[in-house]
Amino acid sequence: MKTRDRILLCALELFNEQGEPNVTTLDMANELDISPGNLYYHFKGKEALLEVLIDDFLLSTRSLLSPADDPDEVSPEDLWLLLHLLFEAIATYRFLFQDLSNLMSRYPFIRHAMQAWLHQLRQCLAHILLMMRAAEHLHCNDEGMQRLLDAVCQTCLFWLDYQRIVAVEQPDPAAGVQQVLGLLLPYLDEETEEWMQALIDRYS
Repeated sequence: MKTRDRILLCALELFNEQGEPNVTTLDMANELDISPGNLYYHFKGKEALLEVLIDDFLLSTRSLLSPADDPDEVSPEDLWLLLHLLFEAIATYRFLFQDLSNLMSRYPFIRHAMQAWLHQLRQCLAHILLMMRAAEHLHCNDEGMQRLLDAVCQTCLFWLDYQRIVAVEQPDPAAGVQQVLGLLLPYLDEETEEWMQALIDRYS
């Protein structure tokens, strides 16, 4: 593995384990057993590392939130798959979500990137939920739809931060999916509700 890639992987692991504010470039150099100058040759500081890592996160979710094809129909299974892959990506870059408000206040480029990402997430989820409503899987008026979207987006953004606060050492992405699916249950038709409840039980 190239030194640049090793540095990025090390930074991601240390940020995830210790939190970004608690990790320095010297910590990374020591962990990798390279000189600080070698690290500086590839990245001129922690901010440069963060810029690459957030770009990597955005790239990992781009195809999920902006698919090349726009299907005429969306099933509950499509929503489940989206959430499953989304929470896996969130868990991989969990340092972003365990301290998101702090990171956004300290790094303007993270604030701008995550605000744009949230807008994209909300548009994607709104499209899926509207298609489910059109197929009569989901029963919800426009006002209720906005509240549901808010709740789902808030769960995606802050679920890991909540897990950190309640001292869950190894958050399971499946638990995040389970939480979001649970929000949808009261709005589903009987058949879809039974299917989704069985899916939630399988995650438990």
